[in-house]
Amino acid sequence: MSEDQEIRRRLLVLFKNSAEMVDAYLSQFGTDINMKHIQVIREQFPGVGDTNSMPAAAQEPEVVVPKSSMDILFKFNDKAFETPQGDPTKDSPLYPRVVDCPICQKWGLNSQELRAKSLSVMNDPFMAPVYKSIGQFREVNYLLASVTVCSGCFLASPDRKDFELYNRTTRENQKSQLAPQVIRELKETIATRKAFFDKTGVGDALYTIPRSYAAAIVSYQFADIRAEMEANAKVQGAYFKRGNYWLRIALLCRQAGMDDRLALQVAAEHLKTAFYMSDFPKADLECQTIYTLFNLCLYFGNAKEARDYLTVLEQQRQDQEKLEKPNEEILASIRKWLEMGKKRWEDRDEPNFWKTPGL
Repeated sequence: MSEDQEIRRRLLVLFKNSAEMVDAYLSQFGTDINMKHIQVIREQFPGVGDTNSMPAAAQEPEVVVPKSSMDILFKFNDKAFETPQGDPTKDSPLYPRVVDCPICQKWGLNSQELRAKSLSVMNDPFMAPVYKSIGQFREVNYLLASVTVCSGCFLASPDRKDFELYNRTTRENQKSQLAPQVIRELKETIATRKAFFDKTGVGDALYTIPRSYAAAIVSYQFADIRAEMEANAKVQGAYFKRGNYWLRIALLCRQAGMDDRLALQVAAEHLKTAFYMSDFPKADLECQTIYTLFNLCLYFGNAKEARDYLTVLEQQRQDQEKLEKPNEEILASIRKWLEMGKKRWEDRDEPNFWKTPGL
């Protein structure tokens, strides 16, 4: 498939198979997919390609999705400030890694990694991880510990490579993988992040591992603030990261007995952008994202749009199979996520369809 054909395919999904809207977009803006331009075309064709025509009883109320994590302040309930405690007589599945901050140079940050084979992982309906203990290891929800947050400047990430690491083999510090533009912006906006931190109300619980549900949600918001800067700098995979951070926030909301709909709406917006821009570090992650978007559409009552995403996977399968030498790894991934999607579609009326493991 040529690049132009791929762009047209993505726009067809975006505009709900309206070829007229796709032609208008390409004639006005070319092949560079931009969400602001997409909204312009939507306004030019009111009602065309609209999949939000399900019966009113099946629709969730419209949610206005904020542009930035710093525009969202959660109202935490009492349970959100609890920290689940596993059996203290069992071994901890966490072990510390010393990392330093590339922004404010604060050293010895509290970063925790997961011991190999210490926890099993199940997924919620949107592919966010739910952790369960194995053998001698105590129960720990790793989402409460996975994000490293600098107490000096609020740089946050679940990826240790975003910080400076000490390499014991070379006895040298390994520099942060963050792009220079992102590092510069993070340095210039410390005061803004500090102001947001003060508004969240979680206080020093943000640095206590494992965290409370509330502090863990805020830790992922700070990670998203960093990823937003990466997206602005056109770092590959930034929108994919942002979507998945918000899927984890949604799961934490559920685990804390809070409403998850806003978090899922934010996740869907970022994952849609990742899909339209093909913003994925690996091909398998695109298939996973299409599957996740399929589930998000179902959750919000947009059955036709959900089917559109399955159609995308079906078309990708057919395109690969037509090749003289198909990429077997990509083809296997497409088939896997397509079959999972078809099974979910068949089971959509089951009573536990949206059940989160452990809840």
